Amino acid sequence: AADKAAADKAAADKAAAAAAIPKTAEVENAVGSSTPGCEPNCFMPSTVTIAKGGTVTFSNPDSAPHTSTSGDATGGPDGTWDSSLVMPGSSYDVTLNSSGTYNYFCMVHPWMAGTVIVK
Repeated sequence: AADKAAADKAAADKAAAAAAIPKTAEVENAVGSSTPGCEPNCFMPSTVTIAKGGTVTFSNPDSAPHTSTSGDATGGPDGTWDSSLVMPGSSYDVTLNSSGTYNYFCMVHPWMAGTVIVK
């Protein structure tokens, strides 16, 4: 009986932890991020965590267009997503259905980088 109670508690704890992971997150380009110097917070927040199947909205309140492109400035795009140019005042949504850690950057301003963690 004690083993079953412990297993039930572990299952409940795991379910509660999964429920605590948000399904959505919003990331904004830092105003002025088209000029180097905002690192590591050119995307704010620079790291977000969402649940599997969740959506990240990349918003651009800056005066310059930006991209949100999976991959990194050294290796280039990895093909998971690419927003193309997100004009000032616009946004781009990406839904991620596989768990993992996704790095991303701005193809126009490669010093801008961030991470999405999907659990």
